[in-house]
Amino acid sequence: MSGNRQRLGLVLADDLTAEGKTSFTFDEAQQRLARSRTATANVLKRMLDAGLIDRVRHGHYALRPLGVLGTPSTAEDVALAVGAAFANLPHRMAYRTALDEHDLITHPARSIHVASTKTIRAKSLSRQSLRVIQEPQRSIHIGAIRCGSSWVSDLERALLDAARRPKLIGGAEVLAEAIAAAAADVDVDKLMQHAIELNWSPAVRRIGSLADALEVDGLAGALEPIHSIRADLDLEPGFPLKALWRDTRWHIRWSRSIKELAAVKEQ
Repeated sequence: MSGNRQRLGLVLADDLTAEGKTSFTFDEAQQRLARSRTATANVLKRMLDAGLIDRVRHGHYALRPLGVLGTPSTAEDVALAVGAAFANLPHRMAYRTALDEHDLITHPARSIHVASTKTIRAKSLSRQSLRVIQEPQRSIHIGAIRCGSSWVSDLERALLDAARRPKLIGGAEVLAEAIAAAAADVDVDKLMQHAIELNWSPAVRRIGSLADALEVDGLAGALEPIHSIRADLDLEPGFPLKALWRDTRWHIRWSRSIKELAAVKEQ
């Protein structure tokens, strides 16, 4: 940056940092700078070029931490970008992104999954694709915990999210991997409480079936159905192959062999 615009940009970044803010909007910047929209856009453009901020979606920006100047902030802190993009919208990082945040999966998420009461126009956040999953207001913060300027599913909600919609996280292999990785830390009572509040019987059944069949320490035999089981349920809804095995306790139809998913657990 150069001249007056450089000074304005540095003052803006310094003021926001001093207030503990990690994100801001174009309108907020214009109000703070007391400049026209064109002048504000020029200041922000120079801040972007200088590596002081990231544009996470139209009109929304995130301050880059000093340690990652020159690196897109989402590469270092997904929560920073999500918090900026979903400011004032009820939301939480969920599904595969939550599994990644809790270090439950080997391969990092290729896109950012956010559960929100409303969608946004953006299709990406700082060069990562964005998938927004709409949820009702009543359920959006069940099991959500603070993560910087954003929210993320806690360990138990992350497993329930994944088991409710296995296709979103990459299928039964990823779900089995996450359950095995979480077993030592999961709070069974909290998981059941979340499931009852959400009324997510299928998610509990899938987790229970995998935990029992794969003999996952800490979870095998620890879960109970939250409703009477009256019909069979697919482990992977929409998976094209016919069921290879049926769990007689949870009435779950597996399209993968126990041996196949046990190998994932042992990796």
